[in-house]
Amino acid sequence: MASYNLRYSKRKKTAKTSGHLHISATRNMADGKEELPINKLLNAIKETKEDLTNHIDKKTADIQTTLTKIESSLNALSEQVEEMEARVSANEDDIKDAHNRVDKMDKLTTQLKDKIDDLENRSRRSNLRILNIPEQAEGRDAVGFLEKFIPQILGNDNFTSHITLERAHRVGKKSDRPRPLIAKFLNFRDKEKVLRLARSRGEMTYENRKISFFPDYSADLQRRRDEFRDVKQRLREKEIEYALMYPAQLRVRHQGSIKIFSTPAEAQRYLKDLPNV
Repeated sequence: MASYNLRYSKRKKTAKTSGHLHISATRNMADGKEELPINKLLNAIKETKEDLTNHIDKKTADIQTTLTKIESSLNALSEQVEEMEARVSANEDDIKDAHNRVDKMDKLTTQLKDKIDDLENRSRRSNLRILNIPEQAEGRDAVGFLEKFIPQILGNDNFTSHITLERAHRVGKKSDRPRPLIAKFLNFRDKEKVLRLARSRGEMTYENRKISFFPDYSADLQRRRDEFRDVKQRLREKEIEYALMYPAQLRVRHQGSIKIFSTPAEAQRYLKDLPNV
């Protein structure tokens, strides 16, 4: 009896389940919907997966191609940069070498200029520059005029023998002021004697004009000597003994000591440090 009841219960459940599936399928068909078999669903998923995989693979390949191109471009740029760095380095070396050569040439040019200036001044050692003699006073014979004029203005008693000039001429452009007369002495000692007498004599006049005698220097050397003008003025104001030596050095004697300065700046610093005198 119990066995019969169990079999009856199983048949009842089976019938109930079958009835439910039948009712569900019937209901879906009535709604116009058709259930997909599991195989079709799996195939659809597989196809979608393959499409996605292919799409990703294509995009990955495109990215890889782009990265490869970028890498190639970077490598090319790196090579170009290295080449440019090498060229820049070579140019820097060339420029440094050029600077060194220019510096050497500048030094050589300065040395040659100094030598030329020295030679020019040596050629002028026997010359004197005489200022403020009226134009045309010498006439056509400047040499003859000065050979008489110099002893006359400096004192004939100071010349026991006749001074001889090689040549004499005026320099510079004509203006309201008389141009300087350049006198070249045959004997260097005569030139030194005339310059010494002119300095010791003080103020001299000719036809109401103050006459001055100066050594004849090159333009560059004269400029260098003129740069000491302000310093010399201050030394005179302080009543300090000084002398401007050849070529362009200032010698100062003060309180028993002697200082020699090659530039006006050095002399100015010296004066600045001096106590008021």
